[in-house]
Amino acid sequence: MPPRRILLLGAGDLTDETCAALEASGAEVVRYEDPSAEALTDALEQHADAVAVVSRDDAWPLRAALLVRHIDADVPIVATIFDPATAKELEHEIGNIAITSLAEIVAPSLAGPCLGDDLAAVLDGERPTGVRCDGGKVDVAPLPEVRTRRMRALATAVLRPFDRSAALVFFGAVGLAFILVAETVAAAIVLDQSLVDAFYGAVKTLVTVDPNPEVQDGPKWFKVAISISMLLALLFAAAFTGGLVERLIGRNLTGLLGRRAVPRSDHVVVVGLGQVGLRLSMLLREAGISVVAIDDQPDGENVGHARRLGLPVVIGRGADPSLLRRLSLDRAIALAAVTADDMQNIKVALAAHAEARDLRVVLRAGSNATGGETRSLERLGHVRDVHRIGAVYIAGLALGSPAAHVVVDGDTAHLRDADGALERCAYPVSG
Repeated sequence: MPPRRILLLGAGDLTDETCAALEASGAEVVRYEDPSAEALTDALEQHADAVAVVSRDDAWPLRAALLVRHIDADVPIVATIFDPATAKELEHEIGNIAITSLAEIVAPSLAGPCLGDDLAAVLDGERPTGVRCDGGKVDVAPLPEVRTRRMRALATAVLRPFDRSAALVFFGAVGLAFILVAETVAAAIVLDQSLVDAFYGAVKTLVTVDPNPEVQDGPKWFKVAISISMLLALLFAAAFTGGLVERLIGRNLTGLLGRRAVPRSDHVVVVGLGQVGLRLSMLLREAGISVVAIDDQPDGENVGHARRLGLPVVIGRGADPSLLRRLSLDRAIALAAVTADDMQNIKVALAAHAEARDLRVVLRAGSNATGGETRSLERLGHVRDVHRIGAVYIAGLALGSPAAHVVVDGDTAHLRDADGALERCAYPVSG
């Protein structure tokens, strides 16, 4: 059969790798970075078996895919779009298009080694499952059982809140409650009041309406004790009010309890909340693993998505030892450094090893020259060249593969369809 002719649109490293993966599969590639309508018309008139539109940005593939469909009503299109709502609407509007994203492609291959050294991927679905590679074979494997110490995690989250406002609210409330109980019991014993009268007087004192009138005739030492408790109540009330106001008007990314509480044991720390980091975090959560994400952009778009999804996010630098220590790295399952900068991921990995020598570390590579030398980084942890992994999957879709996932086995990638059938890729996914 003659080689398939693929029209490849886009610029950047991911597009470069996709071009190389297509050529390694024997395809004839015609590439344009940002073609005009006239150039695209000429290219399509010369025949193309498929068009691949590749970019890390959603807006450009959307425009390019619409232009291609306007020129040619039938040619198959493969496009990379991260936003699911945009992808669904585009599929409905133009038809005969396969939409994926770098995050959707590589998140399973990053999640696997987070949960086990022998896991190649975690495949999403109604119930996430693991995939293990052994001697060139790819088998479905159960995910490892994580012994979640829920009571300890709950107690730690409550007694050691991560963010300041939650700590102020919690300890302020505890302090006020303690003073209320102490004054009620003390007044009932020392002043011989009923519990109701003692409680009423303690509440009046606590909310600074009026002191308990019976204290005036009580012992001097009791007056001193009540005075001290009133001062303490003032401090606790200030802490409680300050924390409450900050939580009401601030942009809270973590919580004291619930889904946004920062986990303190049996968790995965994800550094970098780009598209890949967000999808990885949600896949791990679907697998039943507690996750906390770190990002250095408090106003980032995906930080807003994470807040809406109930994912705890800590703003800071992933290579900051003090921050990693506060996130209980020594009791974590793994750390995944998945920022878009390879050098930053290396710094994060080194900082993590300094805090927890035996911690499992997963690194994202592929954003610059370092990404093409993944073997040199393997002593730091499990390395995944995300652009090469994404490229083999996009190339497979463009060549007509029914693949649903890509599974990495060392330097080799396998395209795996929904029924488990495998197709070995000629293009290596590490260098």
